[in-house]
Amino acid sequence: MASGALVRTDIDAGINLIRALDDKGFGVAAALWLYNGDVDNWRMIIAYRGPRKDLEKKYLDAATIAADWRKARPQEPILDLSKVKITSADDRLIAGLGIAMRVDGLGEVRFSHNTINGIYVEDALIHRLAA
Repeated sequence: MASGALVRTDIDAGINLIRALDDKGFGVAAALWLYNGDVDNWRMIIAYRGPRKDLEKKYLDAATIAADWRKARPQEPILDLSKVKITSADDRLIAGLGIAMRVDGLGEVRFSHNTINGIYVEDALIHRLAA
């Protein structure tokens, strides 16, 4: 991923990751790209429906799902998990954004320069934010 820039190839690879997770019933409640100005990079945040105690298992599930996608569709890029943070849907940022908006399916909604639930969001590209 280019530093400071969110490029279309990464966005598309991220969308493929969401699709792969959806196909396997991962329970994606929210998916968004979040910019961190302190380190000048973008990271995809995936929030799942379920308890925080399952976080380690969800990373393992996501790695298996991504590997299966790569084998079945080598011509279609999928986002590397090193660029992804997985959290539960009760995450403060996700919960705060959920109060302000809803994005069903796979959209592309830009959210910039706002404070939500005490967290400043410099820039975000939201693909899904469901209840």
